[in-house]
Amino acid sequence: MNSNRLKGLQLLAVGATAAALLAGCSGNSSSGEPGGTESAEASASASGGSAGSQKETVITLWGASDFLKGDNSPGQRMIKEFNEQNKGRIRVEARYMAWSEYNTAIQAAATSHELPDIFQTPQNTDIRSIVADGWAKPFDGLLSDAWKQQFDAGAFVEGVNVIDGKTYSWPLTGPQLGSILYYNKDVLKNAGLDPEKPPATWDELREEAKKVTQSGKGDVYGVVFGGGETGSASGISKFVDALAAGISPEEAGGFDYKTGQYAYDSKATVDSFDFLQQLKADGSILPSSFTLKATESSVLFGQGKAAFLIDGRARMWIVKRDTPDANFGLAQVPTPTGQKPTYFYVAADPSGYMISSTSKHAKEAGEFIEKAFAAPPFYTKYLQSGVALTPINSINNDTSLYPYPEFNTFLQLHKDLLKLRPDYAVRNPETAKVIVELGSLQQPKIKPGYSDILQSVLTGAQKDLPSLLRAYDEKLNNGLADAVAKVKADGAQVDLKDFQFPNWDTSKDYTADDYAQLK
Repeated sequence: MNSNRLKGLQLLAVGATAAALLAGCSGNSSSGEPGGTESAEASASASGGSAGSQKETVITLWGASDFLKGDNSPGQRMIKEFNEQNKGRIRVEARYMAWSEYNTAIQAAATSHELPDIFQTPQNTDIRSIVADGWAKPFDGLLSDAWKQQFDAGAFVEGVNVIDGKTYSWPLTGPQLGSILYYNKDVLKNAGLDPEKPPATWDELREEAKKVTQSGKGDVYGVVFGGGETGSASGISKFVDALAAGISPEEAGGFDYKTGQYAYDSKATVDSFDFLQQLKADGSILPSSFTLKATESSVLFGQGKAAFLIDGRARMWIVKRDTPDANFGLAQVPTPTGQKPTYFYVAADPSGYMISSTSKHAKEAGEFIEKAFAAPPFYTKYLQSGVALTPINSINNDTSLYPYPEFNTFLQLHKDLLKLRPDYAVRNPETAKVIVELGSLQQPKIKPGYSDILQSVLTGAQKDLPSLLRAYDEKLNNGLADAVAKVKADGAQVDLKDFQFPNWDTSKDYTADDYAQLK
């Protein structure tokens, strides 16, 4: 299956946007925005409408997506416009929370049967598990077929966001590049380095980080990251995986879709972690990085306290938002020899926003999603803010919406570095039952997790990373095999081979023809 979404990038005028969760962008500090904590019944107010006889329906929305943070965020501006247009009839109250707060709050709400009308999948879970747990209501009958047709091909896939023929969510973004080198031009210039020539190799990155740290004299450092995050949001695991993709892209991220086996103990991962340890030994990492939240790290980067930050596509607009005077550039993450790294995405997103199964206002929630939350007016604001590429190509192709010069580089990096990887759910939708059994492919029930292991070795609490990762892989591979065996015993037509794509060429998009070859 070849994605029209990434093809759409070819048309862009580039010269002129996860236990883990999720795919979407995460915020990292509570904004203290009003609304959303009370139930819809308790918060509904009688506004009278034009005749004074109609009660205003209040829709509650909870999420950890950073595009909901702050009154000027694209999400809050979209909600304000919707509320104004529907005054006296429907009002949406959105509550933004940092992921750590959100994960706890949404679990408590589910346990007490008080989920908000619309909620985001928490980290380290996905749509398949949410549906199996009975938390969500399908969109069918609430949103139109025309609404679905506005999205790019492959946006809705059985076994991902469509379960047993019913639709439960939509792709929040277009293709997402999860690894970008952000470099502070002013910091490089002050250290006597070329601000227009970012490092391309590991050696260059290490040497430049040393020079910046030496000239910074305890105030400015070479590298910063959000090491205080957990799970898939961990700045440590993001850093390592970003580097590993320049060596062995099919193994970066821990699961090798060629073999259908977990590969956290790959040489690429171990070598990348060793490089991170070298930066630490050099003293080139800003010391607070090991406890910083991701947003805190980007603020320090934007304030000129570090030269380099490796993070995903969301960091660009967050730096712009929180430190608007920052003078920075974007580049591909350095690799051992300067070669181009490769990163991957899938067309249908197993995470996103869903309508609660307990919602008493599902019809109005569906109207809000169709007319505002998952509609062109929102995605226009989304692109104009630089959040990400959207799942609607006509918006991505509108160069008049590009917010600042850095966005052109951002688009070019997406075009150059992203490829469509194989998806086990496309090959066999019944693999959804395996994922429900596991919680997610990352198997969040198995502790300590990948980021926990990296952090324990980086801090010196543990030794021998290869041995720890081999043991972790063994647990994960056994878990996958056991889950497949269990659902097969229950009647599912599924096999471990459904997770194996031996014909995957990582330098190309994985297409419908490639799936057909496996049959």
